[in-house]
Amino acid sequence: MLLRAKIADIARIAGLSSASVSRILNGHGRYSEETAKRVKKIADEIGYYKNRSAADLASPTNNTIGVINYPAETGANDQVIRGIMEEANHNGLDVIIMMSERDDQESIGRTVQNMIERRVFGVLFLSVRPDQEIIDKLKQANIYPQEVASASDHQISYVSSNDFQIGYQATKFLINQGYHEIGFVGADISEDFIGVNRYQGYQKALAESRIKPDDRWIFEGDGKYSYESGIQAVQYFEQGPIRISAVLATSDDAALGLINGMADVGKHIPDDLAVIGIDGTQVCVRNRPQITSVTQNFRLMGQMAVDELIRPNRKITDVRQIEIPFSIEQRETTKQGLR
Repeated sequence: MLLRAKIADIARIAGLSSASVSRILNGHGRYSEETAKRVKKIADEIGYYKNRSAADLASPTNNTIGVINYPAETGANDQVIRGIMEEANHNGLDVIIMMSERDDQESIGRTVQNMIERRVFGVLFLSVRPDQEIIDKLKQANIYPQEVASASDHQISYVSSNDFQIGYQATKFLINQGYHEIGFVGADISEDFIGVNRYQGYQKALAESRIKPDDRWIFEGDGKYSYESGIQAVQYFEQGPIRISAVLATSDDAALGLINGMADVGKHIPDDLAVIGIDGTQVCVRNRPQITSVTQNFRLMGQMAVDELIRPNRKITDVRQIEIPFSIEQRETTKQGLR
């Protein structure tokens, strides 16, 4: 078995002490440029790589952020991670990304324990929902917990859009376009925090316009904002006794499923059904017809989450809610000026 090169090996070849070599490789202490070049050249030649885990354990501080993601049905979290990585790199921070189940507290707890053992200074939950016990465990370990791309009703900071307003503004947009029989598709409206808030916004917009909602306008599907939920929703609405004129799809993927499902039954978007999606990912502009969307700035969410972690004078006990603005972008799946 090939043995890993050590600082002691470099020191023996260079004729220096291990302590001197360590200081040179870590950029500490005083030494000549010529000596530094010789030590680094020897390190390259014998294949020495710094043991980052050991260095972190030896250091009184750590510059590593933990990110807990989940196998999402949509691509929104990819944009959040891009924002996190950009801001982390800009500030000289390292990032560890681990996967968990979104609402499974046992799975989340195991992942959090791994993060604690790796001595991260903050954990970002990407739409993963830890309970208060897990949140408190992180705080007790002096690790700052934060939700990203999802609000929370627990004692935890978050960076997110306002999901109530997303549901409300999207529904008002459809009403203002002249649609009144509006379906709601793809989210769990009883237990999922995001889904509940978007549904409540949807309900308020209907009530303000004196539109009496029908429970048959709601199709949760698998409740995971998935493409498959959109496909199944078409089958549900086509077989039912009630007709709808528009749908608020709770993700771009659910919207795409609706569009393709309508094509499967020989119907056309937006003539037979208008659709607005939520997220504003690349799915919206790559599809034909292009999808009208509530567009969230996920990249900014990731950047702001990192900025919050490194905010001067931040305390472990802080609980801050940072809301990122969103916009509605009219494209081809809704008619303009229907009124």
